[in-house]
Amino acid sequence: MDKKKLMVVGAVVLTFLIIGGILISSRKTEIKKQEDGDLLPTEVVIPTVDKSVKVSLVSSSGGREVTLQITGIPSGTESVDYELSYQTAQQGLQGVIGTIQLKPEENEMDKNLTLGTCSSGTCVYHDVTGRIRLNLRFTGEYGDKVFEKEYQI
Repeated sequence: MDKKKLMVVGAVVLTFLIIGGILISSRKTEIKKQEDGDLLPTEVVIPTVDKSVKVSLVSSSGGREVTLQITGIPSGTESVDYELSYQTAQQGLQGVIGTIQLKPEENEMDKNLTLGTCSSGTCVYHDVTGRIRLNLRFTGEYGDKVFEKEYQI
């Protein structure tokens, strides 16, 4: 009888060891998968426009507006996304964003931009302090190209 009990206890212990081994092994595989999945995604680097593209930001209306002037726009450009960001005396960081759709073969453009907000014909202008950061994204048959620069207005 003792031999039978010893065999049953041995079988139970062996079963627990096998189940424990399987659980530990699967846990290690799961941890390895999580570590592999924690890799940072790679960022796509967008090329800059070439030096033939000339961009200027000219103050007008006593600093309430700026004119964005672009010449030498790459052939095949369909649109230009713009983003201006600047610090203001009262509201902190503010900005202006938008998209300009270009006609085929259009290689220069001017766009007047209000430094403030307008609603129902009433405008509240920002008191810009410091530099204005300009980011442009040219989109066309060539893909995307960017331009970044800071201007003192």
